[in-house]
Amino acid sequence: MNLQKLQVFLTLCETLSYTETAEHLYISQGNVSKQIKALEKELGVLLFDRNRRHIRITKEGEVVEKYAKKILENYQQMIAEVGQLQEKEDRRLLLHGIPSMPFYAIISEMANFKKHHPTFEVNVEEEEADVLLDNLLKHKCDIIFARQFNETLPENVEKITIDQDCWVVVLPSSHQLADKESISIEELKSETFLQLSEQTQLLQPFLELCHLNHFEPQITYKGNRINMIIDLIENDLGISLMMEKMVRPFERKNIIWRPLDIKKDSMMVLMKLKENQSEAVRQFWQEMQDKYEKK
Repeated sequence: MNLQKLQVFLTLCETLSYTETAEHLYISQGNVSKQIKALEKELGVLLFDRNRRHIRITKEGEVVEKYAKKILENYQQMIAEVGQLQEKEDRRLLLHGIPSMPFYAIISEMANFKKHHPTFEVNVEEEEADVLLDNLLKHKCDIIFARQFNETLPENVEKITIDQDCWVVVLPSSHQLADKESISIEELKSETFLQLSEQTQLLQPFLELCHLNHFEPQITYKGNRINMIIDLIENDLGISLMMEKMVRPFERKNIIWRPLDIKKDSMMVLMKLKENQSEAVRQFWQEMQDKYEKK
């Protein structure tokens, strides 16, 4: 059963005229007759008595009319509710970002966007770096904020670079290398390292730096809490290679940091699925493009 048949049937119930029904629905009288006969055949009953000069609805037709009205009313309510939900989704922006996102520009960008677009629902959630792209591909969020070291992206993903960061060596203030302006990887071969774990996606790039310089680092701690690593360094339990902007908030600690004498910056990027064209996502993405890609 399709809704068109029910609409034709209910209109004919009101007009009791094939001509008026056809005019009201902008179809031919033949199409009206065809739809009614098809519905009668489907239900196995006569819906109208056509033996008189004017057609008359049968008792069976009256029963069908009662339920047909409910069916169409429910359908219209469903369309309205789905439309409201789609409108809400269209105005929602959900961003998943790495735990260290407060160290970068993204938080202020999200706050400014919400301030200038108060009708949009803007949400930010923290996720570990190793699940961000998967969350995006599985439509668990609209946009992700992630760190990237020149990795390739799936064809259906686009990105905007909004910030960057560089490696630094974080040392106790009393360390023998603390007075140097910059430090080479070779000078760190005998050090004990305290590093962020695989989940942060900073461990593998760190290991690659060491392997390029032909040594296997001695790692005595791996974790996800930056403040824990800073406390361990402050207590002279090792050193760490970190991103500079992640260390800056700890400048009052009894630590120092020095740049590495290499250039291997990380890009801080926004990513979204190309197919996601909701109003909120489209507006935010355009503003970020205008600000960062036209510099």
